Amino acid sequence: MKRIPVRPEFLPHFITWSLFAAGLLLVARAPRQARADGNRPVVHVFLQVDAKASAVEKTLQDRMPQLAVTVFGRFRDFEEGLGNNHPDAVVGITPVLEQRGKIPTLQGKRDGKASEPYVLASVNQPLEGSLSGKSIGMVDLLGRDGTQAFLNVLLKATDVKVKRVAKIEDLLPLLEFSAADGIVLSNFTLNQLRERTRLVIKTKDLPGAPVGLAAVAVLTPAVRDVVVKSFQALDAPTKRLLGVDSWSVP
Repeated sequence: MKRIPVRPEFLPHFITWSLFAAGLLLVARAPRQARADGNRPVVHVFLQVDAKASAVEKTLQDRMPQLAVTVFGRFRDFEEGLGNNHPDAVVGITPVLEQRGKIPTLQGKRDGKASEPYVLASVNQPLEGSLSGKSIGMVDLLGRDGTQAFLNVLLKATDVKVKRVAKIEDLLPLLEFSAADGIVLSNFTLNQLRERTRLVIKTKDLPGAPVGLAAVAVLTPAVRDVVVKSFQALDAPTKRLLGVDSWSVP
C-alpha cells in the first residue's frame, strides 16, 4: 500500500489529530467505572419505604457525602441501573440481594431482629381457606417471575395470581377499588398505610414469613471500610427511614 507523505506545513495538525484519535480509542476501550467522580464509592439503593425515592436519596446523600448514592423507587429502574453501571455496594432487603447472589456486609435490624413478618391483608375479614385462583397484590421487588415465586413462598401456594404494583402507595387502591382479593406486605408497612385509609383491614399471618430487613452488600472490597462506616454512622431518623434501627455484621 502506497504511503501518502504529509506536507511539512500540515505536520503539526496531523500530530494533533493523531493524538486526539488515539485518545478517543483509549476512552472507547476503557472499562466502565462504578465511581461517580473517581473518588466516591457508588451505592445503589432499592427499598420499598414510605417516602419518595428522591427524598430518600437526598437524605442519604446529605448524611453520607463521602458516597455517591442513587435511590431507585421502581424495580425496572433498579435493574437498568445495575445493568448500565457497576455499583460498589447495593442496599436492599434480603430477597433482592439473594436473587443476585450478593452476601450482606451489614445487616439491618429493628428491635433486635434481622427480619420482619409479612401478612396477607384484605378488607373487612381475613382471607381464610384456599387461595386458589385469588388475585393478590404485591410490590414488584424481583421482576415478574421473581415476584411471583416470592409470593408463592410467602403464601405456600402456587396457584395465586400476583398483581404487581410499582410502589407501596399503589397497594391501597387495589383494595379500595376491589382490584385484588388481598395484598401482601410487611406488617410494619401495613401499619403505615392504615393511617391513610378508612377501610377496615384484616390480616392473616403468612407461613412463609418472616423476611429479612434492609442489608448492605459491598461489592468492591477496596471500599468496604468507607461504606460500612458511613452506614453505621447514620443517625436514628435516617435509619428509621430505611426501616431499621441498627446495623450488625453477619
